[in-house]
Amino acid sequence: MTAVAAPPVAPDTGARVKKPMREVILPAAWLEGLSLRRFTLDEYHRLIEIGFFNEDERVELLAGVLVSMSPIYPPHANTVDLLLYVFSSLLTHAGTRLRVQGPISIPELESEPEPDLVILRVSDVDFTQRHPYPQEVLLVAEVSDSSLTYDRTRKGTIYAHAGIPEFWIWNLVDDLLEVYRDPHTPASGDAVYQTKSTFHHGESVAPLAFPDFDVAVDDILPSAASTV
Repeated sequence: MTAVAAPPVAPDTGARVKKPMREVILPAAWLEGLSLRRFTLDEYHRLIEIGFFNEDERVELLAGVLVSMSPIYPPHANTVDLLLYVFSSLLTHAGTRLRVQGPISIPELESEPEPDLVILRVSDVDFTQRHPYPQEVLLVAEVSDSSLTYDRTRKGTIYAHAGIPEFWIWNLVDDLLEVYRDPHTPASGDAVYQTKSTFHHGESVAPLAFPDFDVAVDDILPSAASTV
């Protein structure tokens, strides 16, 4: 008798292996004229709750759009460490709290950015129940290298519209500090900070909320000579 070959066995589909998503970059022209479906803040929180994002995935919600955050390279990480070290002395002020690379919620803009440093005004708020709101924020700071243009424009507009009184950019590209103040939202057009100042090595500046607390640029941005 001739042996009959057994039919092929279908692979077990009980356990699905999550394959890495292939990045697809569409030409900008493809998106022209399309109406994008934006996420609400509640929907974004729900995605986080159900584990939609990978554990090592860094995203933030800006104006309803999920934005991938830039990788953190050593100069960026070192600058954040120095910010935390310098600003930690503000914790002696009653009702003051620091948040490092954590979210702040801006419900009216469907946004939840994650600044590199936030100085918070704290009273009896329970932050185990929600993230800080703009009215509890005294200052936001971003450390910017590859994200410099984005931080100046998109994120700066979000922070200004939210009425956050002060926005600092530690500019690693040009090796200086940019300080933005006086947020203004016009009747039409984008919100802006009306005042911009730059501070270089050898100079210092104090936050509006703490006029006696001088922050030296040299303490945050190592001089070129020290990195040789």
